[in-house]
Order: sequence, then C-alpha cells, then structure tokens
Amino acid sequence: MGRTKLLRSRRDFLKDLPMISSTLAAPTFLVRGIQGAQKFPGGPSRTGRILLVVELAGGCDGLNTIVPYANDFYYQERSNLAINPQSVLPLDDQLGFHPSLTGFKELYDSGNMAIVQGVGYPNPNRSHFRSRDIWHTAEAETIGQNGWLAKYFDSLKGAESLEGINIGGRVPKAMISESGSSPSIKRIDTYQLQTDRRYRKDAANKNAVFQSILSEPPTQFSPFQEYVTQTVLDATFSSAEILEGQDQYNSTIEYHNTAFGRNLKTIAQIIAADIGTTVFYVTIGGFDTHASQAETTDSQLGTHANLLETVSLGIKAFWDDMQEMGMENDVLIMSFSEFGRRVKENASNGTDHGTANQMFLFGGTIYPGLYGEQPSLDPQDLDRIGDLRHNIDFRSVYSTVLGNWLEVDPVPLIGEPWPLLPFL
Repeated sequence: MGRTKLLRSRRDFLKDLPMISSTLAAPTFLVRGIQGAQKFPGGPSRTGRILLVVELAGGCDGLNTIVPYANDFYYQERSNLAINPQSVLPLDDQLGFHPSLTGFKELYDSGNMAIVQGVGYPNPNRSHFRSRDIWHTAEAETIGQNGWLAKYFDSLKGAESLEGINIGGRVPKAMISESGSSPSIKRIDTYQLQTDRRYRKDAANKNAVFQSILSEPPTQFSPFQEYVTQTVLDATFSSAEILEGQDQYNSTIEYHNTAFGRNLKTIAQIIAADIGTTVFYVTIGGFDTHASQAETTDSQLGTHANLLETVSLGIKAFWDDMQEMGMENDVLIMSFSEFGRRVKENASNGTDHGTANQMFLFGGTIYPGLYGEQPSLDPQDLDRIGDLRHNIDFRSVYSTVLGNWLEVDPVPLIGEPWPLLPFL
C-alpha cells in the first residue's frame, strides 16, 4: 500500500470512527494517557490494593439507615417515617441497621465493616450539585478543579490509562483532573472498538486491524492528533486486555438483579482480569427522598428501603465474590452520600436536604466497629434550620484511605493534614 493511500485510509478510519464506543465516557480523548505518568515522575508506586468507591447519590437519609432506635427525639420528629424499634437490626442498645440492610448486618457481625458517624464539613451546602462537587474535589472552601482520586492517579509513577475505572454512567468529577479523565464502562462486552459497517466484516480481527492502521508513523498529524491517536490506541489495548482477562472470572456468586448489582459484577470481572486497576467507582442514585420515602405495606418496601436493600445485597454479593477469589484482604469498599436528611420529616411523607451523615467502609483488614459519635438529635443541639452537626470531616476519612490503604501522602492531595481515623 502506498504512503498516500495509507494516510488516506487512516484519516477516513478516524473520521468515521465513533471513537471507542458509547460506553466509554466522551470525549474519549480525555482518557488518562501518558501525560499522567510524566507529570509526577517522583510519585509513589502502586501497592496492589484496590479501592471501590460507592456513591449514594441524592442524599441518603442517614437517620433511617443507622437508626437511633432508643432516641425519643427521633420518634418525636418522625411520627410517620421512624423505623419500628422491633424491626431494627441492632448494633448496640442505641443504634441499629434499617431492616433492609441484612447484608450490611452480616458484614458488620463478621468484623468486615466500619461505620463512621457524624461525617460532614464546615458550612455545609444543601445543593446536590455544590455538595457533590465538594465531596468529589475534597475542597469545601473554594471551587475545586481537580478530583481527589484524579490527583491520586496523577501522583503515581508510571500511571496508566486504567488506573481508575468508573462503571456505568458519567465519569464523576472525583476522577477528572486537568490532565485527563478515567474511562467509564457500562459492560465488558461493549468496551471495545465500535466502527461502522465497512469495518465490521471481520469482527474477530477488527482490533488488530485498527492497531495496525494507527501504529503507522503519523508524520502529517498535529501534536493534538498524535495525542488522540495514542489515547485511542491505549483504550483499544486496554479493552483487549479486559476482554481476554474476563475468562479468568469463574464465580458461583449470584448478584441481585439490579443495575447496581450488575455493575458490581462487572467490577468483579475486571478485578479477576488482573489488569492493574487501582480504583473503581460506581454510583447508585434515587436517594433524594422528598416524598413517599417510607414503607407502604408489609409486602412492599418504600423508596428508601428498596434502595438500601439494593445497596446491601449488592455489596454483600461483591464481598462474597472477593472472598471466593481470595481477594478479601486486597479490596477496600468505601461508600458516601453528599449529605444526610433533615431530622424532622416533611408534609410529603419524606425528608428534606440535611447535613451530617455516615460513611461505610468494608474490608478484610479494617478494624471494624463504630467511629465518631452519633450527632445529637436534641432540638437545642441542631443548627438553626434543624440539621445535625457533624463531628468528623469527610477529608479525615479520605486521608485515612489514601495514607493507610493506598499508601500515599494525603496532604498534597487533600490540601492539609486532616486527622487520620483508626479504622485502618
């Protein structure tokens, strides 16, 4: 093939190519590439440990998740929404799990769960957008531009394009920085090159053909085009690694048949593929329960109960999967929600945006139990609009995970030396 014809073929291919697929977060050229490795050449190396971040988007009602079932103020303020103390799954004589959290109860009883109470930050913001932005960047005083996890990726030696993966939906700001973004994958079988019909005649060899075309020296390409080309190649190679590695996944665990359960199974498959990914991120929404939050009948759960059941069963199945793989000491799960809910129920059988909440951590090497204090529900101790006052800054939890699990100095990433917690 002549040089002119080859260049034309390459241009035509790129012009018609919808990049890697709709399952890879757009724009695809932002996928973290070689720049991340060059930016911090003296950064730390990988530990081989894995962090799974689970975001409960919308503001999960913490008071009906970890229930203060011995607190009179709780029942005074929630005559319709309060959980019956007889149905609570007790942690101690003051607090208990919502009855839908059977999976969490098993993990707690087996010593694989830590609960951090009263988590928040100063001058809390009750806007979903702004509060999520604060949690994603770990910057509460200013508008952060870089995600806290993205800064971690940028600090690594030899960082690669799949240091972090979001599963399902848009890539969270936590995984985006000025130097790039982690990819988002919906399903393993669709994380691959998608071309138009002219390039689908030989599906078995399409990745190889594509790599061959793009590996030609791009002498007539601009530096930007070269970066796009290299990034697409990186994503193509990584998709091949994942597709080949999924054959390593052989599990007997059955996941709850929900989008969240399927996303966690996808993460387990990628972990089994052993491609070196350090951080996984998954989000489940629907926790903005302004109305119809409560249980409806004995046989039908309400909105919040359904969500808690989905999260609990999903994480328990994922944990069982990690145990079956022998990975339970190599994986840490951390969950958070951007804020809790108001102490007093509203007139729509729901709860409004609040402040302090819990964070949950699961792992084979954590020190289990309750950390921090349950914020006071006494009306005299609430803030001026009736919300809980936090006693642990969420950046202490982040710093603990970064320092004691991922083994990096958290100060450059979080901004100041926050107190570490003893759950790790």
